[in-house]
Amino acid sequence: MHRILIVEDDEDLVNLSTRWLEREGYTVEYAADGEAALELLAYDPLPTLVLLDVMLPKIDGFELLRRIRADERTKALPVMMVTSFSRDRDAVRGRELGANDYLVKPLHELDFLKRVEHIIKDQ
Repeated sequence: MHRILIVEDDEDLVNLSTRWLEREGYTVEYAADGEAALELLAYDPLPTLVLLDVMLPKIDGFELLRRIRADERTKALPVMMVTSFSRDRDAVRGRELGANDYLVKPLHELDFLKRVEHIIKDQ
């Protein structure tokens, strides 16, 4: 069973993406800020994939991604940035920090699910 951690402070988006993912058979957990995400990532088992917003309270997504990649335990954990930042330089920054994919909101169900499936299959 694949478990996905959504790190997102927009409750509507969490509910929507959770509904889509659960319908596909994934188990979903979520954290509303970067600190809560780090707490969840401190325990085993790690999720199969992290869906990470950029604009988050306490610790932003870029910093959280940097910390995930710096930690020996989580450095190989797949991370897809899911954000409203559509500028090329933000996508480049996300990829430079180690994001496996960078998806710009608003989400479109089929594209979103295909990209999640693609990352999980590569593991």
